Amino acid sequence: MYTNYGMEIVRATEIAALTAARMQGHGNQDEILNNTRGAITKTLNRLAINGTVINDRFIKRKETTPFPKHLGQGGPEMDLMAVALEAHHSAADGLNNSTSYAVIAKKGTLQSLPNLSMYKIVIGPEAHQSIDINQPPTINVKRVARALRKYTENVTVCILDQARHQQLIKEVRSCGARIKLIVEGEISGCLAAITGEKADIYMGYGYAPESVMVAAGITCLGGYFEDLIRSKEVAIAATGITDGEFLEGVRFTPNGAITTSFIARGETRTYRRLETRHFFDYKPVF
Repeated sequence: MYTNYGMEIVRATEIAALTAARMQGHGNQDEILNNTRGAITKTLNRLAINGTVINDRFIKRKETTPFPKHLGQGGPEMDLMAVALEAHHSAADGLNNSTSYAVIAKKGTLQSLPNLSMYKIVIGPEAHQSIDINQPPTINVKRVARALRKYTENVTVCILDQARHQQLIKEVRSCGARIKLIVEGEISGCLAAITGEKADIYMGYGYAPESVMVAAGITCLGGYFEDLIRSKEVAIAATGITDGEFLEGVRFTPNGAITTSFIARGETRTYRRLETRHFFDYKPVF
């Protein structure tokens, strides 16, 4: 892609994050989700592309406004995927790990997946050859420990704190590894494992459509995950809403707000972390 679309779509995740952050902790899950989806849709629709929206997990949910099938003002044919508000329950309740995500790619790059459950193991590039998804969790943890030159007891495994993971948690604990439990936000947990900043491995069951977002991150950063991206011509952007495993949340100031974002590009493996100061007197958002 000749255009660095990551710098374009991060504007959409920033606006979505600012929109959600104003409603943080109000308790209305449907309202915060719908408002945030509307904000990211409006901003993505300004792009000079002919974008096809892929993997809208909420498309059949009656309470949620669906994304349009196509976005953009016209131009190159592109795939788009947006998770306007990951962990919307947490955002509505004022809890951590809510983030806004968007991915843009060459047409035909993003695979369309059904809204089913998928088992995931995600690690960063330093240990990408050590994983075998058919092996038990304890074997994979020990392999990653060796690849990272860490004691098993110093490896951190990120897992969603869900009833379906009770056996998984028990097995990981049995080998002595550290566990980081998160209530929601599996994409953030996966990207934290890719970068190795707050976790070394992500394991567990989650929604299949979100796997494409994670695979985009892997394409841009390296690491191990299922092969769900058909081209290197892909860019991913994310902006934190509430403080999380991957990004800090929105901080409001007397005359605006500060957002923390992440942008990565598959063709060059370039990635950026942005701190953006928004001044609402000059750039009204709401």
